[in-house]
Amino acid sequence: MARWKYKTSIIDLDRLIPPEAISCDDTGTCVIDGIPGSQDHFKGILDKEGESEWELIQCQPHGEKLLCIWKKKVAEAFAS
Repeated sequence: MARWKYKTSIIDLDRLIPPEAISCDDTGTCVIDGIPGSQDHFKGILDKEGESEWELIQCQPHGEKLLCIWKKKVAEAFAS
């Protein structure tokens, strides 16, 4: 049976979506007016963690941050 190790990380949303790229109207509806380079930043995070064999399970907004949960398969140690 597979065993897993878990970790969390916090990503600053301002680094992914600069506040000036968000515009809101009087009803509270907000629109993102383009995200220059933020996809590259998030892809870099995914690539870096993936190189260390961490798999992204979920990201959830947490205040003005993004809480991400990762898992990594733990190698089984066999007793003889």
